[in-house]
Amino acid sequence: MRIPSISKCALALFVATMGASPAFSETTLRVLYSNAYVNKDSMEKLVQLFEEQNKGTAVKLDVVKNYTEMTQLMLRSSLTGDVPDVGFQGLSFVRLFAERGLAVPLQGFIAQENGWENRGYSQSVMSMAKKGEETIGIPYQLSVPIVYFNIDLVRKAGGDPDKLPTTWQGISDLAKKIDAPSGSIFFDYTPTANWTFIALVQSQGGHMMTPDEKQVAFNGPEGLEAFKTLKEIGRSGMKDMTRDQAKQAFAGGSLGIFVTSSSDITLYTKQAAGHFEMRVAPFPSTQPNGILPAGGSAIMIHTKDPEKQKVAWDFVKFFTGPDAQTQMAKSTSYIPVNTLAIKDPGLLGNYYKSEPNLMVAVGQLPSMTSWFSFPGENSLKVTPVIEDAMRKVLFQETEPKDALDQITSAVQGLM
Repeated sequence: MRIPSISKCALALFVATMGASPAFSETTLRVLYSNAYVNKDSMEKLVQLFEEQNKGTAVKLDVVKNYTEMTQLMLRSSLTGDVPDVGFQGLSFVRLFAERGLAVPLQGFIAQENGWENRGYSQSVMSMAKKGEETIGIPYQLSVPIVYFNIDLVRKAGGDPDKLPTTWQGISDLAKKIDAPSGSIFFDYTPTANWTFIALVQSQGGHMMTPDEKQVAFNGPEGLEAFKTLKEIGRSGMKDMTRDQAKQAFAGGSLGIFVTSSSDITLYTKQAAGHFEMRVAPFPSTQPNGILPAGGSAIMIHTKDPEKQKVAWDFVKFFTGPDAQTQMAKSTSYIPVNTLAIKDPGLLGNYYKSEPNLMVAVGQLPSMTSWFSFPGENSLKVTPVIEDAMRKVLFQETEPKDALDQITSAVQGLM
């Protein structure tokens, strides 16, 4: 029997549609992350594992330079409705995402999980991605400000590698003795959301704002001491260069002391191998109640599609589970959030025993707290105000008291 031509077309369309059905049933998650220089390898390997374990799901990775650029991109994309399904967002922006409704609250998903409390998510870690009672994200990786030392240069300066200084005065005194092409010391004053300034204030037991968040609170003794510390560091041999230049200088062995994120420990260990010895020490804390702001990221769900949200939640659980956390920690030197991964000898327990530099960072977990962020529409405008003041004090252009008065007035005005 001859098939009419129109029937042949219909049949061809039917066959083509049937053959293509798996593609139409596949769910694609658009995932945004940053800091590829340290995260790329780990991210791609974990995405591959996730796709293998979740057939029918494809992950499309997009990357930007840092958390600030991610947030700016998210704000622009929200105006057009073109936001990613999932984002590894900076912990300093949890508040902003909550207040602007850019992240799906996760407490409903958590409530449906049996035995959630036994999966390695401590209350202290979970609090880092909460706004009030709402869980805005699940923390993924953490970091703290830390002090890196080029031990070869320390020895040449007459320092004792086994008794590295634990105070800012001791660090500055050692820096003055170090002779290095790129300077004796560099204090990273440009991280996202004034991370290291907050650390200087909070490590002394100070606060950024009053409890009611109506007045700044960094304008007391802690804030003044923070700027005095920066002035002394600047006088100890810090050269005027960018953060990226300082990273290159330290990796190349031409910078003596580098105060920056613990997330680069593994990277610098590899780069220093065979060239110079590197050790790290905790960010100095002057008070027993001193705390440090936790850097790093939390995984947030942004898609409004209920079906995609289910897949995205599986993605979140996978990346924050003990196995993925182990892979991430070994690849990046970020501090894992999952306590099962940290304690299990077969995962990271024994690994950290053989990595003393990484153990210094992990040892700061008890003193870590949520990364403070300023309230209101002008929160992003605060960062350059404080950053500029830090720079001027470091390079002896402004006195500590004047800098503190200036940022107090400017930041209070932005509130």
